[in-house]
Amino acid sequence: MQNIPEFSVSEITNLTKNILEDNFGLIRVKGEISKVKDFKGHYYFSLKDENFVLNSVCWSRNVPFLNMKPEEGMEVFAQGKLTTYAKGSISNYQLQVDQIDAQGEGALLKIFEQRKKKLKEEGLFDEKHKKKLPFLPKKIGVITSPTGAVIMDIVDRIKNRFSTHLELFPISVQGAKSAEEIILGVNFFNNYSNVDLIIIARGGGGAEDFFSFNDEDVVRTVFQSKIPIISAIGHETDFTLLDFVADVRAATPTAAAEIAVPEMRSLERQLNDLFKNLKFTIELVFKNANEQLHGLSKFLNKKSLENFIKDNKKTLLMLAKNLQYFAHNLIKEKNVKIDNYFLRLDNLSIQKVLKRGFAIVRDAKDKKIVKTSNVNKEHLINIEFYDGILTAKTQKKQ
Repeated sequence: MQNIPEFSVSEITNLTKNILEDNFGLIRVKGEISKVKDFKGHYYFSLKDENFVLNSVCWSRNVPFLNMKPEEGMEVFAQGKLTTYAKGSISNYQLQVDQIDAQGEGALLKIFEQRKKKLKEEGLFDEKHKKKLPFLPKKIGVITSPTGAVIMDIVDRIKNRFSTHLELFPISVQGAKSAEEIILGVNFFNNYSNVDLIIIARGGGGAEDFFSFNDEDVVRTVFQSKIPIISAIGHETDFTLLDFVADVRAATPTAAAEIAVPEMRSLERQLNDLFKNLKFTIELVFKNANEQLHGLSKFLNKKSLENFIKDNKKTLLMLAKNLQYFAHNLIKEKNVKIDNYFLRLDNLSIQKVLKRGFAIVRDAKDKKIVKTSNVNKEHLINIEFYDGILTAKTQKKQ
């Protein structure tokens, strides 16, 4: 028993630390990221496979240099060093990460498709949400790297097409902090600037380089933007989730500049064509009006009027004669109808009715017409004939 080495807990802990750190220098660990926490700029997460879990940390000083931000479910190669740390009185070991790479484009494509399906089902890519771009923006906000060819291409193309004021929000177009900076840029232009249009751009690269433009928070921020956004990421064959949520997708940053503003020379040609058409139309209107006035002037000439009256005198006389004839016949026809009405009224007069053998019986006292229903006692009546009146006395009904 005396030959068995003896160690204190601290000695074992230090020995383990030395063994790990001395025998494992810079290494790459393959696994799936889970349980990601962002605490004071440090990223704490786990790397796992089908059997075990390895605690991992990326200190804030290394975060700006990461190729991508650690996210739940990503299959990656994490590069770093193994080290031990004490959690309370318990000794643990972890991987201090200084770089993260995806396990090939297949892993990135898997995450891309999963997010695309989720966001599409939520309606973030629907055409009805797309905002119309301004025809001639007074000020354009550009979110891209302040160095490199992209910003220079945009500036040169806009300057050559239609010189417009540009405002740059500088970002790192790849890496762990890129997505956060894109979000800050979109929010800045929406809340603190007066731009009419936003361009988010970066040059070509691989799927890993574009990963920040597939960030779910970036997509949601662009969707909520009140200002129209053009996405211009990579080349024509490169697609990101930003392209689907943006109001317009440009194949390249240069194409985005061409979409953003019209070409001055083209506008000048259009204006010249419009001016020519307008001038031609005005000249034609005045020409036609002048010809009409000239013709009217000739017509209103005294000699022309006399000739016109002379040439049309027979026609006018014929029209006057016909008008007089029709008026005479119309009056004659109306007189006949009136005479017929008077004749019918005369035949209905009391004298004509009495003359046809009828008589009117009236009460001798009150002169009212007597009805047989009223003859129930003796009283005097007057019977009026055509040629005179007789007085008679009625008898009581039997």
